[in-house]
Amino acid sequence: MSWIFRFGVLVCLTPAALLCAGDKYRLEEPADDVRVFGVGMRIQVNGKLQIGAGEPGKVTPLALDVTAALSYRERRLVGLGRDALGLRSLRDYEITQASIDVSEQKTDLKLDDALKLMVAQGRPEGVELYSLSGPLTTQELELLHTPGDSLALPALLPDKEVAVGDSWSPPSWAAQLFAGVEAVTKSELKCTLMSVEASVAKIKFEGQLEGATGGAPTKVGLTGTIDYDLMGKYITAAEITQTEQRSVGAVSPGLDIKARVRLLRKPRQDDGRIGDQKTITAAATEPDPSAKFLRFDSPWNLSLLHSRNWRMFHQTEKVAIFRLIDQGALITQCNLSAINNVKPGTHTSEEEFQSDIKSSLGESLDKIESAKVIPTKDGRFIFQVIATGTVKERKLTWLYYLVADPSGRQASLQFALDSTLVSSLANRDRELVDSLRFVPAGSALTPSPKKN
Repeated sequence: MSWIFRFGVLVCLTPAALLCAGDKYRLEEPADDVRVFGVGMRIQVNGKLQIGAGEPGKVTPLALDVTAALSYRERRLVGLGRDALGLRSLRDYEITQASIDVSEQKTDLKLDDALKLMVAQGRPEGVELYSLSGPLTTQELELLHTPGDSLALPALLPDKEVAVGDSWSPPSWAAQLFAGVEAVTKSELKCTLMSVEASVAKIKFEGQLEGATGGAPTKVGLTGTIDYDLMGKYITAAEITQTEQRSVGAVSPGLDIKARVRLLRKPRQDDGRIGDQKTITAAATEPDPSAKFLRFDSPWNLSLLHSRNWRMFHQTEKVAIFRLIDQGALITQCNLSAINNVKPGTHTSEEEFQSDIKSSLGESLDKIESAKVIPTKDGRFIFQVIATGTVKERKLTWLYYLVADPSGRQASLQFALDSTLVSSLANRDRELVDSLRFVPAGSALTPSPKKN
């Protein structure tokens, strides 16, 4: 009978027997799992962008079609705290490409190879990404932000054993992280273990969130499935459909879209660059905030770095418009533009610059509050003018900067805000001014911003 006993032991160790041993399953990905996973994603987005039509309450819809493909190696890191902050990973992107069609205006995006080594960090408002090699542009960051990020998926798994047919509601922070909504007022997300077959547990999820992103009201709907390998203890695949209806905001167009995501995930035999201990150590520590600054490269060979509170709003052939958002509220708008070159070693006179300001503001101007030269250590000339005035009974403050390079190249920056918000600006206008550089054609700014 001993051979029967031994045979029985062997049977119990097979995957099928393990799955039949009980009707409860533990679905989790341990936080200390240091395996390197390969992740592949296909994203399809269809719907409409909605831009302001110049009249309150009116918008112009623009057809939107996006096709994107991403692949990367990913390894979990020790988190920075609890809940969303407990999710952190190191990534090395391999494929990063997207084709965007807005009313038949097509754009192709791709991430520079030098920036593909990334850290992904869970935040209450979504997954935060930054490169270990240098600052990203706004467009590059948007390319990498996708529905159903692989770092957020494990947060949807149950915190206890479940049987087929059981349902659970992930914590509100997990739903917010997964949907990428910056501020949530209502959250409903339900997950159900639908089946267990051939060592794969299939989870269905559905729900909706209401809140705001970029200060604009938004509604997000979520449906999809997650496949979990019971033997390997990891998520192998996900099918995600995310709908979003977002109003036109202070820093972004409105949205009425549906995104479909197919995600595949499996352990990699080759760790690649993210197996390097020095890289892991560097990624495990929360860096100085300036390491997460974004880069803006203008067509006029001006380049600057800015925090993520500054959002690129609009760009034309002559001006780039940024808006500063703090806790969902618009603080100020900045208009950046190149102005006429002058002889090397000179700049537009202070009197002429002030005269142009007075002419531009016209009857709105009440007073020039101050005008001063700001000392620098790099040879640039920076002249600041602060003006106050009234527009339709609103008390406004304008901050103007003339920035000139020793080569004779020049730029101007104009900040406009309600006078009551000057203290909220907290000198963040200087963040843009101090980082502004005049660069050779075809080059980009890569160092961290420095104070003068």
